[in-house]
Amino acid sequence: MNRIFFLFLLGFSVATSHAQVGVAPAQSDSLRQVSLSNLTQDGHTMIALIIGQSNAANHGKVAYAPTHSSVFNYCEGKLYTAKDPLMGATGTGGSVWTHLADMLIDSSDYKKIIIIPIAVGGSAIGRWTSGDCYLKLQQTLRLLDSQHIKLTHIFWHQGETDNILNTTGETYKKSLDTILNTIRSYHQDAPMYVSIASYHPAPVAKPLGVDNVIRKAQMEFINEHKGILLGPDTDELIYAIHRFDAVHFSDFGMQAFARQWLKAIKEKKEVVTVK
Repeated sequence: MNRIFFLFLLGFSVATSHAQVGVAPAQSDSLRQVSLSNLTQDGHTMIALIIGQSNAANHGKVAYAPTHSSVFNYCEGKLYTAKDPLMGATGTGGSVWTHLADMLIDSSDYKKIIIIPIAVGGSAIGRWTSGDCYLKLQQTLRLLDSQHIKLTHIFWHQGETDNILNTTGETYKKSLDTILNTIRSYHQDAPMYVSIASYHPAPVAKPLGVDNVIRKAQMEFINEHKGILLGPDTDELIYAIHRFDAVHFSDFGMQAFARQWLKAIKEKKEVVTVK
């Protein structure tokens, strides 16, 4: 019975991800649109591109609106005041990025946060090297380049689907290389934070649903490349209190996830102990 339930979750996730590639601006969102002058880079503004799958998108249980008015959502060349679900990523629920934005401003690390979310639920890493997600990444980078917008941070959170697919470590690292090269080819040299993320309940033969091959590949990629930093380890957040449907984050889990991101951004770790 449990295996049938997990396979249902997997099928639903993949079907949903192919049905949409991101929340698009609606007519009512024009009221939230603000001037692109808010993108001015002054050392106090974070401009973050977010890539990955559902836990980097809008698939959390509870939608959240930042308490600070200086948090914005960039989508398709325009800028909007930010609230969940964020435009540009899949899902209709909550995201970690709105929570993180408030935490960053509260801690006086930044005065303004620009979120550029293009994560796609259920996406394997291969879709970011070719196919629909690759095209989405390329289109976003091309638009940013044409508007002379320089990223300050790149956040990668993905690995769950490749756990299910049993992607090899070599393939995973080569794919990350391709993604990094694509980003750099559009004159974006911001540091890229790579999360350690593999947990999914469907692979029942793997202890706790964690894939050590994917984890090792993510850690090695950080160690082998300059400008690649350690992101959160969400394989630590795998209990019922963290995941409302065994895969995606509850409100409690989302806040713990955001605190992990805050810690990673502050620490800027370039070397990881591979284990």
